[in-house]
Amino acid sequence: MRAYYYDNSTADQRELHDSGHAVTIEQLRSMRVEYTKLSGTPEENLKQINALCVERGYQNRDEIAISPTLLENYEAKLKTFFAEHIHEDEEIRFVLEGRGFFDVRDKADRWVRILVEQGDLLVVPAGIYHRFSLDTSNYIRAMRLFKEDPKWTPINRPEADTNKQRLDYQRSVTEFC
Repeated sequence: MRAYYYDNSTADQRELHDSGHAVTIEQLRSMRVEYTKLSGTPEENLKQINALCVERGYQNRDEIAISPTLLENYEAKLKTFFAEHIHEDEEIRFVLEGRGFFDVRDKADRWVRILVEQGDLLVVPAGIYHRFSLDTSNYIRAMRLFKEDPKWTPINRPEADTNKQRLDYQRSVTEFC
């Protein structure tokens, strides 16, 4: 995992967009973003994921593979994933193969880019503005964890500004400081 401020260039979203200003794990935690590197055997990693599911009350999971040949309407889907949005549930992803970027908004509304790759487990809290993109390899395979039935329901900005989870998130990061 590597995190840094996004350079705000209009170049291809799949490029690094590294501003040269790193973001630490502690800074991510202050935004309620959690990161863990799982580097055990597949069985050991699965055991850790199962424990996380029990701890957080997650009952379902699936896998998603994203590439031009694996995802129907690939370019349109990438644009959807890259639109700034929130979810009403936290988003947990474990990268099985490939690489991609989760961009999250910090408290000052700046984009922080998080490069994730094989073995990275990322928890993005409910209510945080974020977006996702592949990198230039155009491939990722990830496990998605869900509390209930698998669903991915984005609420785009600015409609999400008054959403209860958004307001709760904003209060939680203010109280955390």
